[in-house]
Amino acid sequence: MTQAIPARFQPLPDPTWPRLRALLDPHQPGHEAPVNMTIGEPKHPFPDWLPDMLGQVQAGWGKYPDNNGLPELRQSISAWIKRRYGVDTDPDTQVMALNGTREGLFAAALALCPETKNGAHPAVLLPNPFYPVYGVAALAVNAEPIYMPATAETGHLPDFAGLSEEVLNRTAIAYVCSPANPQGRVANEAYWKELLRLAEKHDFRIFSDECYSEIYRDTPRPAALKWPRSLARTPNV
Repeated sequence: MTQAIPARFQPLPDPTWPRLRALLDPHQPGHEAPVNMTIGEPKHPFPDWLPDMLGQVQAGWGKYPDNNGLPELRQSISAWIKRRYGVDTDPDTQVMALNGTREGLFAAALALCPETKNGAHPAVLLPNPFYPVYGVAALAVNAEPIYMPATAETGHLPDFAGLSEEVLNRTAIAYVCSPANPQGRVANEAYWKELLRLAEKHDFRIFSDECYSEIYRDTPRPAALKWPRSLARTPNV
């Protein structure tokens, strides 16, 4: 028996890349091999050294890993954060290994979004276009997704400061992606500090998706973790 999709998920638009594919399909491609833009699939050859490396660790495939990740891995991540951002983190309480950022971005909303915010229906702020998991997470926790244009007019980043006091006061979570997907725009220091100020004033959490932060040529990209924690009361995820 086929069951209908729950009503709370019906407002979610189709993901970005299938929508883009639908816009491009009616047009004749400019070369013989069209680029598939429906998924971020690797296009480079499989590394020669990887099969040998996998073979060396195959004895551990029959065991479940620690949910938090190996202590050695967490310590290594914590050390990298210190080198990259100059921020001290506790590898035992502030670092967790994930199966990709999608898992953490979704699970954090389940764990941290309240059922009400200031006595009202909670809101979750999403850049638009956005990574689909942001919208799914907002609907899964029964929050109202607020789709914020991230267009040329807004500098390809959402204008959080332009929201009304009513919306900000019931905001529980703000998702941010920098460098932005798919625009590539990077939030600068002024942008982060203004968002942190709003988060402190209106008591909401920032879920900072920085999975593209290490893609750059010469200058490392700024990130939310770089700015002093005194600028915001709640830590970033």
